[in-house]
Amino acid sequence: MDGGRAGEISRRMAEARRSHRLDLSDLGLTEVPEEVGELASVSTTRTGLTGIVLARNRLTELPDWIARFTGLKTLDLTWNELPDLPIWLERLRRLTQLKLAHNRIRDLPPQLRGPDSLEVLALHHNELEHLPGWLGELSGLRQLTLNDNRLTRLPENIGDLRRLRLLDLGGNQLAELPASFGRLTSLSYLDLAGNQLHELPPSFGALTALGTLHLTGNPLSLLPPEVVAAGTSALVTFLRERTGAPAEQWSSKIVVVGEGRSGKTSLLKAVRGEPFDAHEDSTHGLRVDGVDLRHPDRPDITMRLTAWDFGGQEIYHATHQFFLTDRALFVLVWDAQIGWEASKLYYWLDMIKARAPRSPVVLVATHIGPRPADLPLADLRAQYPGMIVESLSADCATGEGIEYVRQSLTLHCSRLPLMGVAWPSSWLRASEAVRAVPRTHVHPDELIAVMSENGVSDPGHQLSLMSALHSLGDILAYPGDAELGDMVVLRPQWVTDYISRVLDSHAVRTAGALFTKAHQTQLWSELTPDLRRHFVAMMERFDLSYRTAEGTTSLVVELLPWDPPAYRALWEAADGTGRELRLRYRLHTVPPGIPTWFIAREHRFTSGLHWRSGALLRHPDGAHVALITVDRQARSVELSVRGPYPQEFFAVLKDGFEQTLSRYPGLEIQRLVPCPTTLPDGRECPHEFPHERLKARLTRDSPLLKVECPEDFAIHDVPLLLQGIETAPATQSEELAEQTHSSVRALQRLLEAQTGEEGARHSELLEQLRHVRTQQASVAAEQQRTALAAWRARRSALEVVCPNVVSITREDRRRRLGVGRESFLSLRLYCEQPGAWHPAPEHEPYTVRHTAELTRAVMPYARTVLQVLKYALPVAGAGLGMISEDLDKLLKKDIDLMKALVDSVPPQGDTPELQERGAGRIQWEAEFRVMRSLLVQLDPYQRWGGLNKVLTPEGYVLWLCREHARPFRSARSEPLPQSR
Repeated sequence: MDGGRAGEISRRMAEARRSHRLDLSDLGLTEVPEEVGELASVSTTRTGLTGIVLARNRLTELPDWIARFTGLKTLDLTWNELPDLPIWLERLRRLTQLKLAHNRIRDLPPQLRGPDSLEVLALHHNELEHLPGWLGELSGLRQLTLNDNRLTRLPENIGDLRRLRLLDLGGNQLAELPASFGRLTSLSYLDLAGNQLHELPPSFGALTALGTLHLTGNPLSLLPPEVVAAGTSALVTFLRERTGAPAEQWSSKIVVVGEGRSGKTSLLKAVRGEPFDAHEDSTHGLRVDGVDLRHPDRPDITMRLTAWDFGGQEIYHATHQFFLTDRALFVLVWDAQIGWEASKLYYWLDMIKARAPRSPVVLVATHIGPRPADLPLADLRAQYPGMIVESLSADCATGEGIEYVRQSLTLHCSRLPLMGVAWPSSWLRASEAVRAVPRTHVHPDELIAVMSENGVSDPGHQLSLMSALHSLGDILAYPGDAELGDMVVLRPQWVTDYISRVLDSHAVRTAGALFTKAHQTQLWSELTPDLRRHFVAMMERFDLSYRTAEGTTSLVVELLPWDPPAYRALWEAADGTGRELRLRYRLHTVPPGIPTWFIAREHRFTSGLHWRSGALLRHPDGAHVALITVDRQARSVELSVRGPYPQEFFAVLKDGFEQTLSRYPGLEIQRLVPCPTTLPDGRECPHEFPHERLKARLTRDSPLLKVECPEDFAIHDVPLLLQGIETAPATQSEELAEQTHSSVRALQRLLEAQTGEEGARHSELLEQLRHVRTQQASVAAEQQRTALAAWRARRSALEVVCPNVVSITREDRRRRLGVGRESFLSLRLYCEQPGAWHPAPEHEPYTVRHTAELTRAVMPYARTVLQVLKYALPVAGAGLGMISEDLDKLLKKDIDLMKALVDSVPPQGDTPELQERGAGRIQWEAEFRVMRSLLVQLDPYQRWGGLNKVLTPEGYVLWLCREHARPFRSARSEPLPQSR
């Protein structure tokens, strides 16, 4: 052993004699040093070691003499190479925490039953394939992490772990859970992500204490996705209610699509047995009707299907995407007389694949006259594997083939994943009652009354059922939304009909896509002013339009001209101002709404230069410009940003565009990073680096930091190619923040030294300072935005019920009677606008009596916030209700006092493993849960100092002051989850 390591071990042993906790982590040990045994020879239960940490070494076995530390409560062996566990473990009777994660353990030996006081057992990231039947005997367990093993089943008696509060089983191969699972009634955190679960046991409904549940990455084919999407409480309630009184639901959706005039409406009428109308009007927008079909195998069952007949004209396609959902049967109708190519079968199959990739498709050729229905069915099935379940021909005028179509729809609807799924009988009864209300819209209170009358009276259950009906497309409901929350639409067709009038309007199109008050009066004359306002907000919700700066006119992005305006001069002027970041998306098809939905979503950055296939966007700092363009021929989209520090603006826009693409879960997307080299002839290098391969180079054990371009042979820095595309590590953000702060201070000192002087040097310094301050602001925005995203991810499924950024300081006050002083903690809320964190102007800080216990509880949170807050910049005070100097003083005071408080309390416990999926996330959730509980206690009415909860177009949930919330038009709540 080298002298340096031996000296470090001696130092740590000396510290252990004082603290009773030996930490030998991160020393590269292959065996435990013999001298550690000396601590055991002088130990007693009262004075000996209570904790040993041997984490992050290379140990393959453990010495027997560790068992002599009989007072041991914590043993941390995380991140070693242990293949099994020693027999002497059973002698550590007082052990409460045993951490064995990230080893090579394949079996749990019986000796693990010995420590009957065990409360925390960490076994994640091992090689376990099964669990022993005696596991349920560890009755004192409160935390058990088994994620990322190879488990295929759980022992039946796992339900005997009645005190278990946290259980992580993610990343295994579990296909089912034992019935005893419902006995884990103390469970508050459960991770089942990344398994093979199709269903949850009925007893799951008994887990009433469950607050956090992760289910992503499971098939869950026997659970309604709209209920799963509604959240943990809704799912547990659903399962509990279903266990008591289940009822089968025999309803689903048929979606009929195809080109205009192909005969979609006539086909549906024929299936229902209605007469043919040769003069049937073409569908504008959407038509919704019912179709009842007898189940093919159960004659006593009638399947009640909702047939959604979509207008085929291209202008309506962007609107339709919001109602095209999985778990429906798609009927793609094409006209045999014009042929399959003119009927655009590839286009429609691409749309279905992008929006509802798991849905079956029946092809139906209509107008089968003198020209037979001929199409390359084998080729289509090869290109769209698993999608096309049948190809038929029918003539609505003669009735030929209609019975075959009816039989096909009957058969394939009966096979839809959730046809006949069990629902709670009260939920099913209330759903039918809601669908039967003979009105287009109601106030939410009226909907709640209908639910109550039909057996769903609990407010939480009502919200869950409303969410399920919204996800199914039966209603449109946005509870909590400032503009849309006061109305529930019971007939989505009613909304699309009025929106179609706008999309069809020649007057709006010729007005440059501007939808004015006069247009509203003309096109929506039957609607009251309140309903008109609601419909405008609904168009914004669908990203079909956005309100212009003066607030009474909307720009309808689907009516923008195809030809671009003169944007080149502005874009070229931004060249040479710094760097340019580019990312190219290659898609299997360019679906409706690309890029127009994105243009509407990001309208707060508008430069006024936009067209149907692109837009030039400008950051409020005036120094950064972005360009998005779509090449439909190449089926690609390119996003570029230029400026002094383009990473932050690029990341925001990329997140916004990724949010737009996420509406198409089946869309095939290849992300490419264009080579930044300019060739000698002035052309851009044509090579594109696959984004995933660049990332893979950095995640290797030995990262490959350089890559050669095969076209121009230039050597590129991989991290530089990925800047802005991938989130920068926290340490890198901190370094950049420190560098820009130092540069600003240095330039300010140079300018102060030139006081009273003018000339070229002074102007040059001013320009440099302006440039660096722009960089500084962008770095701060990037650092704050990524910190908020990381905190939110670490809290996983915890609902965003309170602000994230809170300063915590300590102040002393004279006692009321004037004798002595007492300490308080002061908690001040901050506006979370990235790049402009500042004290909430309307907030009077919360105060709570200082205790050592409370301080220890909130310190992990305070350290995390301070890490980012200390680089916050002063913000302009205009419109914030405070002058800039006051905001600046408050910010500096909070930072200084917070530093003093954090420095006064040394860190407790182990450093959380932030990079792993299991323990690190759990640790962060615990820290934020403490702060959330404290804030809710201090602000029971949840006014949060006037901060508004805003869901940004990029998917961030931010708490913003009034001034910073204004660009988002309204403080939107998080929308009801959508099923896919």
